[in-house]
Amino acid sequence: MSTKKDKRRLRIKGDGRLRELAASVTAWGARGMSRDQALAMGEVQDEQMNDPPLDQDEFSETFKEAWAVVRAEAKEEYFQNLHEVEARKAEFLVNPLIPRGALTMLDGHPGQGKSMITTHLAAAVTTGGRFAERYTVPKGRVLFMAPEDDADRVLRPRLESQGANLKKIRFMVHPHKLDEYGRSLLRKELIDHRPELVVIDPLPPFMADDTNTYRATEVRGFMQPLALLAREMDIAILLVRHLRKGGSAFAIEAGQGSMDFIAAVRSGLIVFPHRLDPDTKVLAHAKANWSAPGKSLTFEVQARPGQAMPAIKWLAELDQTADQLMQTEEKQKAEDTCAEVISELLASGPMKAADAMDRLLRGGFSERTIDRAKVIAGVKSGRGPGAQWTLS
Repeated sequence: MSTKKDKRRLRIKGDGRLRELAASVTAWGARGMSRDQALAMGEVQDEQMNDPPLDQDEFSETFKEAWAVVRAEAKEEYFQNLHEVEARKAEFLVNPLIPRGALTMLDGHPGQGKSMITTHLAAAVTTGGRFAERYTVPKGRVLFMAPEDDADRVLRPRLESQGANLKKIRFMVHPHKLDEYGRSLLRKELIDHRPELVVIDPLPPFMADDTNTYRATEVRGFMQPLALLAREMDIAILLVRHLRKGGSAFAIEAGQGSMDFIAAVRSGLIVFPHRLDPDTKVLAHAKANWSAPGKSLTFEVQARPGQAMPAIKWLAELDQTADQLMQTEEKQKAEDTCAEVISELLASGPMKAADAMDRLLRGGFSERTIDRAKVIAGVKSGRGPGAQWTLS
């Protein structure tokens, strides 16, 4: 049964007309339709479902772009001999933190300085400056996709306060999902303006509303095409995400959603407060596929007299890894207590390693806690059956 009211309910309006036409054309092409068949089908869809139908220029341009995607995919070689591939070294926007031609994830709770880091990075790229006062970066354009930040009241003031060259920064005016059509719009932007860096902050608004972010297949289905786009365009794409509320024992597992998010990126960064001083923030390298992990960096966000926006001040480098720095207060207390016991045991002189371990294990300390406490206490340990512990 069909009525005029039912038909009106099915009509597509606004920008949805362009998106649906592009999605339909690429789907028809993928199923083997010829260009003429897809064009005819598109004309029928436009006439019967769009309210109002697209004008001729809009229809032609949308069909042309969608069919270009179909042709590109048809020409793609799906298998190749490996010896025909020329080896190349990994390249970085910020070596070793942010690779080119790949995705990087930046995780952190709200209010910990993630946006300060992204705008500081953008300022470095657009002026040819240095990131974190340590890393040289190539000079070029930056694209911001930040649907939660007003361009006039938030994004521009933040970037101006960091000294960015606004003439080299573009931003997304109308937020859209990064589905097949959305990626085609992004791809066109990347071709037309060739940025060195794309910042997507935060990531979830660009996923379909019904996406289960804890289901591997759905997360992979979103992340993989984005990773392929970064590789095709040879640019760095920085994704920003919040941490899960319950926390995690490992930095790589701390972000919201499935582990397949972090599995899809080649580098993972995480921001969190230093456990000894919450006003000091840590930027740590939690995942590094193409290099050894970079040093953990500390910084603070400082209010400036007479200025609406705060400034980021970079502090010291730390030798500890993200996991070590994110240890819970309880773990740290256990290690400190164990280190005190070790110091007491060795206060009168060296002690056999086997006897010391036996005493500590019977005292309720785990082997992992003991190993970390030995470092805190400054223990020198020999090897072999008669090995001894001494304080350095």
